[in-house]
Amino acid sequence: AKIEKKRSDGIEAVGIMTPAGDHCSIATEFIKNDVHIICDKPLSANLKNAYKLRDLVINHKIFFALTHNYSAYPMLREARQLIKEGKIGDIRLANVEYPQGYTAGLKNKNSEKILKWRLDPKQVGPSMILAEIGTHSHHLLRYVTGLEVEQVSADIHSLSPELSVDDNAFLMLRLSNQARGMIWVSSAATGGENGLRIRVFGSKGSLDWYQDEPNSLKFTPINRPIQILTRGSSYVSNFSIKSSRLAAGHPEGFFEAFANIYTEFAEAIYKYPKKNNNFKFPTVIDGVKGIKFIYAAKKSSNHNSRWIKL
Repeated sequence: AKIEKKRSDGIEAVGIMTPAGDHCSIATEFIKNDVHIICDKPLSANLKNAYKLRDLVINHKIFFALTHNYSAYPMLREARQLIKEGKIGDIRLANVEYPQGYTAGLKNKNSEKILKWRLDPKQVGPSMILAEIGTHSHHLLRYVTGLEVEQVSADIHSLSPELSVDDNAFLMLRLSNQARGMIWVSSAATGGENGLRIRVFGSKGSLDWYQDEPNSLKFTPINRPIQILTRGSSYVSNFSIKSSRLAAGHPEGFFEAFANIYTEFAEAIYKYPKKNNNFKFPTVIDGVKGIKFIYAAKKSSNHNSRWIKL
């Protein structure tokens, strides 16, 4: 980082795609040399390093993007916009589920080959399943609804006696407008591939998005038939349209969502003053909230699912 800083053609940004336990040490050197960061999730393996990164980013006024890429799907951005416009009224319920199956049937003798660094608490933190996909689900719920998780009651386990790390979590949530929520994340759901789904239910209607069919969003006004909204159509918001890269009807998804975050990160560096914090992409602040969520959920689970304030 120091050598690059001295070059006239030195790097302006670096991408970090290592295990979470290494994020802080790598990012720190670049941040101190005013290099912008785009980082894989979760932000870190522990709260101490999460706070350290947050303070460094703020003090050095660099741009920091966290790759919660699901928030950059066009139809999830449409869902966010519909909620902001009051189309489903006051949110009463929100549900996220993410059932994967890669640890179902996994034997202890093969776990190191499959899970690798995920078996190391120094790299993955206090919960494997929450670090892997729990923070994705937590961020997605916050992003789409605009609400924060105020309290959590969690049941986090390894469902297999062969594993030393947790692979399933049920989380009940109390949200910031007195709404209720639930997150289920698992790598023990036999046959599960991805299955990410978010449903939001309000006083005037509901929204339903499923990653297996990412280019459509179900919108159901109260006492009316289901409407299926599709990506790139003339009736969706400008925010959703600008997040699309292909014409309506062509399949678009996972890679394009990452591309949206990378593009918006680059635009921030070139177009916006550093005092502007209204970014479209997830930031270090989102990352800190994700790590706090892991610790609160794990504390709850360790105390017989007691409600824990974040």
